[in-house]
Amino acid sequence: MSLKILIVEDQFIEANDLKLILEGAGHEVCGIAKSYDHALLHIEQVRPHIVLLDIFLKGKLTGLDLAVLLSKENIPFIYLSANSNQAVLEEAKLTRPYGFLVKPFRERDVLVALDIAEYKHRHQAALFNKQEGLLMTILASILGEQSGTREKLVKLARAFKTFIPFDFIFIDTDADSSDNNSLFSLKRIGFDEYETHDCRKVELEFQLDQNEYRQWRSVNSSHQQIILENSEELELSCKKDAFLNMLIERSGAKSRIIVPLIAESGYRMSIRFYSKESDMYTLDHRELLLPIRSLLAMVIDNIGHSGLLINNNSNDETHRFATKIPNINSIIGNSPKLLRALDQAVQVANFDMTVLILGETGVGKEGLVQAIHQLSGRAKRPLVKINCAAIPAMLIESELFGHEKGSFTGAYERRLGKFEQAQGGTIFLDEIGELPLEVQTKLLRVLQEKELERIGGRVTIKIDVRVIAATNRNLQKDVIDGRFRMDLFYRLNVFPILLSPLRERKEDIPLLTTYFLEQHAALSGSEPKKLTTAVMQRLMNYSWPGNIRELQHTIERNVVLSPSNVISRIDLPEDVIALEAPEDLQQGNFRTIEEVDRDHIIAALKKCNGRVSGKGGAAEILNLPATTLNSKMKKLGIAWKYIY
Repeated sequence: MSLKILIVEDQFIEANDLKLILEGAGHEVCGIAKSYDHALLHIEQVRPHIVLLDIFLKGKLTGLDLAVLLSKENIPFIYLSANSNQAVLEEAKLTRPYGFLVKPFRERDVLVALDIAEYKHRHQAALFNKQEGLLMTILASILGEQSGTREKLVKLARAFKTFIPFDFIFIDTDADSSDNNSLFSLKRIGFDEYETHDCRKVELEFQLDQNEYRQWRSVNSSHQQIILENSEELELSCKKDAFLNMLIERSGAKSRIIVPLIAESGYRMSIRFYSKESDMYTLDHRELLLPIRSLLAMVIDNIGHSGLLINNNSNDETHRFATKIPNINSIIGNSPKLLRALDQAVQVANFDMTVLILGETGVGKEGLVQAIHQLSGRAKRPLVKINCAAIPAMLIESELFGHEKGSFTGAYERRLGKFEQAQGGTIFLDEIGELPLEVQTKLLRVLQEKELERIGGRVTIKIDVRVIAATNRNLQKDVIDGRFRMDLFYRLNVFPILLSPLRERKEDIPLLTTYFLEQHAALSGSEPKKLTTAVMQRLMNYSWPGNIRELQHTIERNVVLSPSNVISRIDLPEDVIALEAPEDLQQGNFRTIEEVDRDHIIAALKKCNGRVSGKGGAAEILNLPATTLNSKMKKLGIAWKYIY
């Protein structure tokens, strides 16, 4: 496909080299700009398909400034960089580029980066359009319903939670009114569980100064644009708004979106999304809200006129709404980080795009894969799983793509590979970062062409398979180090979902513990055992290097060992318990998580005299599968010389 490309580069030789590479590959270079202003002229005259953008430009404004404009215009861009320090690169990543090209440029890298950017932009555009359509449909249905205020609030929250993440929402149906009955609040307490609050409870809880409260409610008429405020911006707003500062301190919110709205009658309204995650909101969220703003205003106005929030038959000022979502209920937890991952899984389920799940071993990646498959249109077709780290390199190609009889020694019959077995369904490639480079090349072809050939075969086989991959590795670093193909990484990274480690979502530990206790009791036909407060605190203080899998094995083992129905003592590796910060940490000598994991594994191996698997091996005492432990040892560079 021929693309129109704008080069924004102030060095003539480098810009000309890029021009020759691009035109030699059949692309059209619609201009070369040396500065921000020069680039604007080109964009106004000929809208490019992709922009190759140098981070540093002549003049006051840089490539980072131009990136903001390009994002607003929905024009994909790839950064050109040379010797940029880490701070600049981190700032550049926040503008969400479609790739990086490091100087000097190699022809292959340039063309691959363009192909990936075009592919990613096309798929994201399709996803964005469908999101907008879904939201419009749901908002229209809410507008036409005869249900009460609470029900409409919850339906509005359910409509947005997948696309605009939040922990709580304030909806003001008349920002100019002194009547607090026009202000509604809603808090998310689970995956699909919500609390609606009467505004008078807000007044009592915060002991409001009415002038401060009115200032917070009022939407400044001179600023009718949608406002995104992440960590730094929100902190500045708190200094100007006493009630907002109090709200943020008590709620733990770290970012918000303010959406000012105008009713048909002319009075002002607003909806405000708050998240406990830092830097949660992006320009993509603003772009999604813009085209639905008019319809959203009608819905908010309708909610304001659909009756009192308070249930006249009840003195309770807080109402809970909860529904059960099939195929998600097996994933336990309600921490913001987990809910965000679940929202993304639901969001992408009905799209056939590739998904990449990132996270440490044992965080529950497989459960998320099953949820995506079961919520998709492929649910009645196979879900085929393969652990790329558990199969020898010489056999992995045959496992994935199959082989013909006689194609190699030991191939006594034709064998269908995992891709063919998954025909019409989903294939889950776990530990994708462990694939050998030669197999990565063949996998890339399968993803691009939707076809494969068995080893020793001459027939091209068309496949219809949805690919979900997972890894506990830093694939971007592996790309830089030459261990993973850049083009394959970007093909897989179309829709990444991060599952955070258990140590970053400790509020999930009590829920998971209760679940494992009840699960064990159901299997044994007995009453669930309970934990003392001290034991639960001990679980909360532990760093869980093995994540959920380690927690499950720990609970199961101690249920068996406990002689009574109350578990008052639990065994955990003492060297990683954080009951009190070690002396070196108190002095500011922090170690990375990888360093902690590495030392922990080495200590276990020494205790087992280097034995990895089997009875009394390190894998057993660490509550990890031997294949996973071997993978971790390889990743962390643990060799025999460290053990003896």
